[in-house]
Amino acid sequence: MNENPNKLPKDLELKDSWDTSALRVLVDERCHEGRKPSHLFLGRHESALLRDHLGKAFGDEAVSTFNDLYYMGMLVVELDTESCVRVAGEKFMDRLEKSNFELEDWKEDDFSEWDLHFG
Repeated sequence: MNENPNKLPKDLELKDSWDTSALRVLVDERCHEGRKPSHLFLGRHESALLRDHLGKAFGDEAVSTFNDLYYMGMLVVELDTESCVRVAGEKFMDRLEKSNFELEDWKEDDFSEWDLHFG
């Protein structure tokens, strides 16, 4: 049984600093499984780490919000939870290419960018 039901499962554990290399390994693993993640979900702790990381590179004022921010090709989504790093979804064009652009077998919900494959 989960000791804390408010804790979300994590794909990656980040402690004191942002780890681009560890995230790259995770994304590469998903790509090798046949899914190129479209979304990066972060808890408050990890959002602060990413803000600090990007602030060092581009200046603190450049990272006031994550609205419409893409990091490593994934849309960053801040979650209202203390800690979480999850990559999910599948980029639409990758799915379309895998189907050889054959759309007759697709259902209407196959076109949703929020078809988030956690796992």
